[in-house]
Amino acid sequence: MNFSRHFLSVPHIKSITLSLTLLVSAACSDSLTSEQGADFKDGQSAPEVETEFDQLALINGLTTKVFLPSIEQFKQDTTTLTSDINDYCSSVDASNSASAQAVEELAIAQNSWRNTMDTWQKIEVMQVGPLIENDYNLRNVIYSWPLVNYCAVDQDVGHNEVGQFNGEDYDISRRTSNRKGLTTIEYLLFNDSLAHACSKDSLAPTGWNERPAEERIKARCEFATAVANDLNQNATLLHTNWTDETNGFQSQLLSAGQSDSSFASPHKAINALTDAMFYIDSITKDSKLGAPIGLADNSCGNMACVADVESNIADYGLANIRNNLVAFRMLFVGGSDAPEDIGFDDFLREVDGDELATTMTNDIDAAITLIEQFNEAADTQVSDQPPTAINGNMNDAVTTNPEKIQAIYVAVKKVTDNLKSLFITYLALELPITSAGDAD
Repeated sequence: MNFSRHFLSVPHIKSITLSLTLLVSAACSDSLTSEQGADFKDGQSAPEVETEFDQLALINGLTTKVFLPSIEQFKQDTTTLTSDINDYCSSVDASNSASAQAVEELAIAQNSWRNTMDTWQKIEVMQVGPLIENDYNLRNVIYSWPLVNYCAVDQDVGHNEVGQFNGEDYDISRRTSNRKGLTTIEYLLFNDSLAHACSKDSLAPTGWNERPAEERIKARCEFATAVANDLNQNATLLHTNWTDETNGFQSQLLSAGQSDSSFASPHKAINALTDAMFYIDSITKDSKLGAPIGLADNSCGNMACVADVESNIADYGLANIRNNLVAFRMLFVGGSDAPEDIGFDDFLREVDGDELATTMTNDIDAAITLIEQFNEAADTQVSDQPPTAINGNMNDAVTTNPEKIQAIYVAVKKVTDNLKSLFITYLALELPITSAGDAD
């Protein structure tokens, strides 16, 4: 998948001898635009930083304490989600969709989707190896956003119901990404309307809007079961592609610098991991925060655009953004704040970047806190135990209170300005070629 919808390309900083004074000035600016240099990533490698810091220990720590636990949790979450959707569909078959049991089972399935999405939104900031191979194919069949097509989903509800497509047995594994995955399950579980989403009746299953409500609910439920099973299979595939003893991506990372690894050095592997972290710049900041309120190109002509809010059917956009930032923090500090966890903050301190390590950690925490306080009164103290998810009100805020969204945008920008400048400079890393001169 090409994540360059709202941005161009970023400069390639070739030496840590660049003027830190200029970079600090750019990073600390209160402007909504970022100053970029003239050079762009040209395929040449940045000189590796000279340090005694154990870069393999960093890779090992991130792999075992951040990447693998998240991937294992996602596999478990999709298993639970599949079971909960099956239970809901059984309750619909046994009675009717309005029964107390069906309502309860639907709420359980919806909450299971939220839990699964919480985990996935962390993995979104960890797109390396299996998730970016073959033009992001595995990532896209798990989660196709921003590519969504609810008419296509309704069409496949019909194909699944009759068990055929173009004269062959219906097989969801062979269908395009915008007809399955987490976005499709959101539509099937949270959409209150039973009407099809197609622009013309002729594009939808024949006579869909005229069919009894119970038939349509059952057909959508049956398709949700198929989608959940497919999602669980892809989550299992992701886990296997990481952990396979022979060809797993985990072994490629941990053997970086050896002849059997695809990474010529530990520093090259670290550069691949940090490339994934730029998701919070190009996607979290620009696409999820900037686009809906018109700070970046959107589908409404740069006006307020609820249609561009992620997870807008479930109104779960704020939770997604929070989980992106939580994942970024996990990568930055090595999993947690425990002294034994090795993260990029430790790497920075090893190369005299103590102040930057502290600043970035504080800025990440400040952005997360802003989201957690989103629905709080100004004088309300946030609990020491923050909620695992923030639900609701982003859809409304986009049109009625965009300043609150912009405040989060500015807070995230403080993090990404340092990420794109001082962070990569201190650690002698290359900026991702897709991260470019942005719509800040």
